[in-house]
Amino acid sequence: MAQKNTVKEIMSPIEEYNFVQEDDRLCEALRIIRENHKKIQACVTGTFHKTLLVKNAAWDIVGKLSIFDLIRGLVPESMKKETSKPYYRTISTRAAEVAAEIGEIQEKLQWLETSFFELVRKESQKKVKDVMSPVHPILKEDDTINRAIYVMFRENTRQPLVVRDGKVVGVLAFMDIFPVLLEIAGDECFWEGIL
Repeated sequence: MAQKNTVKEIMSPIEEYNFVQEDDRLCEALRIIRENHKKIQACVTGTFHKTLLVKNAAWDIVGKLSIFDLIRGLVPESMKKETSKPYYRTISTRAAEVAAEIGEIQEKLQWLETSFFELVRKESQKKVKDVMSPVHPILKEDDTINRAIYVMFRENTRQPLVVRDGKVVGVLAFMDIFPVLLEIAGDECFWEGIL
């Protein structure tokens, strides 16, 4: 069993990923992800990712678009703002003001009563930059796997970019680490009873 110690040995090269522009509509991103998903399900030979990398007009990588980002993007912008205020504890002379604010909240919540089809149709017209997660290259390819795991949890990121000489060369995902963990553990977790 070859010992894998560095990010470079297990990361996914940047060339494996599909890219979208930050000003593309989500529909374009969904088309690419759907095709990759079909290939994964059909066990087509090759490497296909359900996460897309996002580039700006200068072709710099500025974000990533995962399935989580896409589904989070279905929540209308009006719902991402404050919808309640802490002073609704008693009814007083402010009843008219409270009633108006409740009406605003009910209007914001109407999207919950629409069909999922209508929700997707409407929200998929958003731009990628409105939904993507920003990325920061925080790993170097010669970092140890231990350090990579620490950084991923410290920075709360599932797929950090990996750099070499300031240039993005790959992405490290939990699914890149998992096979190494399984390989080391072996069939019977050989270290059981050693202590």
